[in-house]
Amino acid sequence: MKAFMRLCLFCVALMGVTTVAHAEEAAGGGLLSIDWGLQIWTLITFLVLLVLLAKFAFKPIAQALDSRSETIKKSIDDAEKQRADAKKLMEDYQKQVAAARTEANKIIEEARALGETVRKEVVDKANGEASAAVQRAGEEIQRQKERGIQEMKDTVASLSVQIASRIMEKEINEATHRQLVENLIKDLAKIQKG
Repeated sequence: MKAFMRLCLFCVALMGVTTVAHAEEAAGGGLLSIDWGLQIWTLITFLVLLVLLAKFAFKPIAQALDSRSETIKKSIDDAEKQRADAKKLMEDYQKQVAAARTEANKIIEEARALGETVRKEVVDKANGEASAAVQRAGEEIQRQKERGIQEMKDTVASLSVQIASRIMEKEINEATHRQLVENLIKDLAKIQKG
């Protein structure tokens, strides 16, 4: 609007200079001669033109400028709103990504804990089976030992009975006694080897 006013003032000044130049030529006067009639009509023409422009041109131009200003403001507001919406969407996306990462870490941790639990169960089961096998082997060894002891007792009893019967058959003297003990030891050695 100010630029338009400056343009109008420039046009008026140009008309004034042109009018002065024409007046000098017509009057044949010098630089300082002024035609007051022409100056008044020029001023009246300018004022009429200014009133007409103010009534018909300035208002539409001002309205167009105001409308353009409102459009720009609205565009800026829309851009700000879209930027805020985009920022909110980005924050929501980042929250979702963080939640997904947290959930993934939780699932991994649960899987790790489950794996550890399964591993402990397998180790405990294997240890239990190994302990049971060792216990069964120990029990079998104990049974074999008891059976061996029982067989030895039976053998010793049988040998004792044989010695006693031989003793009864012979009169015991020291040489006979030694002979019987040696025979008993040899019989025990044969039984242990067999």
